[in-house]
Amino acid sequence: MAVGNLCSSRRVHLMNNIPFVKVESLQNDFVIVESKRNGVHWTRRRAASICDRRRGVGADGLILLGPATGGGIRFRLFNSDGSRAEWSGNGVRGAAALLTLRHLRKREFHLLTAAGCIRVSTREARSRETIVTFERPFPKVGSAGGDRPIGRGGVVRPIVVDAGNPHWVYPALTFDFLWKEIGAACQARARSTHGVNVEFVLIKSKRRIELRIFERGVGPTPSSGSGALAAFAACRLRNWIGDKIHVQSPGGIQELACDPDHRHVRLSAPARVVATGVWHSR
Repeated sequence: MAVGNLCSSRRVHLMNNIPFVKVESLQNDFVIVESKRNGVHWTRRRAASICDRRRGVGADGLILLGPATGGGIRFRLFNSDGSRAEWSGNGVRGAAALLTLRHLRKREFHLLTAAGCIRVSTREARSRETIVTFERPFPKVGSAGGDRPIGRGGVVRPIVVDAGNPHWVYPALTFDFLWKEIGAACQARARSTHGVNVEFVLIKSKRRIELRIFERGVGPTPSSGSGALAAFAACRLRNWIGDKIHVQSPGGIQELACDPDHRHVRLSAPARVVATGVWHSR
């Protein structure tokens, strides 16, 4: 092999060794690749490969973090199937946990997502997790006529919510029904948004709701920040819950609260850095 070809081969090899950080929030996990490696051409196939749980690092999504600008830090998101997504509440929290680790004296960051700029603040918890709080505009809730709960019987129309990404919220009487199959079937119906995030919500009290979640481009997940936001908005505008609640899902609890005028919603939950490594991309 000629010297020029050898050098070129080495450059390609180095480009294929991609440093990453793995983070999680409420068992929703993400691989983060920071700006120094954002020169890699991230195709849908490559994003899906790094998220693959058997042949890659394994994650619910890939976050490309950076570069930093005067307005904040760029945040781009791929779902585990390689499709693009606007933002993720748990992903934002995971990115904030990493940034806090990178900048030990800084506790506030601005993330520039496809759904707008998100200002996050962090504080340390006793368990070495980072408690992350951020605020979002109150979602736009449609009047889809889906107020009738579902249980073991038939499916009613969902409550359509725009939380910066698309959601269908189904009130439920129980989780003892084929909610995963319903969530999967919703993807084909939501062609205009290339799928939809689906939440099934069980109202436990004015201060607590419980969720089961089927995410667009991922499938069933233990938790969802934007899903909690969408479910909160759908239930609050129907006066089923109060202005401050706990949202329980299999991954854990999120705290949500809105202002009296329903202009903004504040979300808070823990996140942590799980591991660092190098992914050998093919």
